[in-house]
Amino acid sequence: MSIEIIDDRDLDPKFKFQIAREEDGQGLLKCYACGSCTARCPEQEVKPEYNPREIIRKALLGLKAEVFRSEFVWICSSHYLCLSKCPQNVNIKAVMNAVRNVRIAEETYGRNPKAGEEAGGDMDMNFKYAIIEQECGKDLYQCFACGACTAGCPERSLDDEYSPRMVIRKVLVGLKGDVFDNKFVNICSTHYRCLNECPQAVEIPKLMTAIRRLAEKEGYTREGKKIEIQEQEIPEKKKKKEEPVRVFIR
Repeated sequence: MSIEIIDDRDLDPKFKFQIAREEDGQGLLKCYACGSCTARCPEQEVKPEYNPREIIRKALLGLKAEVFRSEFVWICSSHYLCLSKCPQNVNIKAVMNAVRNVRIAEETYGRNPKAGEEAGGDMDMNFKYAIIEQECGKDLYQCFACGACTAGCPERSLDDEYSPRMVIRKVLVGLKGDVFDNKFVNICSTHYRCLNECPQAVEIPKLMTAIRRLAEKEGYTREGKKIEIQEQEIPEKKKKKEEPVRVFIR
């Protein structure tokens, strides 16, 4: 029997708390890795290496790099068979979503983000919710940023910077200013080639429409420029003239 030695220099003891702070990631700290989820997981039939129990154990230990490299984190689906058998009622799918969010944030910001400063804008954690509240934006949570949409996007041939995957990643981490300034949001067309390639059937053009509507509400033009709306100052004399007479009764 071979024993794998873990170098404690590879451990990040704060990793589990980082996941637990993410939306739906709190269940990680309730799990004691009994294996009920793995026994019920249909992804195991596709590939025996797909093992939610193993991912959670590694996350609890702090093996962040190994967790981030796992394919299972990205293909974990929404059947919830694991939840039906879990004695601790841990939502595995939600935990995987939280892991993905942490990874996306680290890839976007770098190792030590400081409230979005290194990414060129402040984070708005309510941004993604504002998008999914719209009928055309409800697919946002189905996306796990695999990049299939970008690979099949014809707009990509016009400019390498046009990337639906990158826009969605920035939406998920709350970089609203960067998303609104992105030209791809406005030129995304309705060919739906991305939908043909997407393993989650996410309708990218509809997501871009949801983003455009929010941008227009907040004063952004199609060129990505924000118009500052200033109230017109009314001269003091005019104010007094139009002001109604108020009577105070004692």
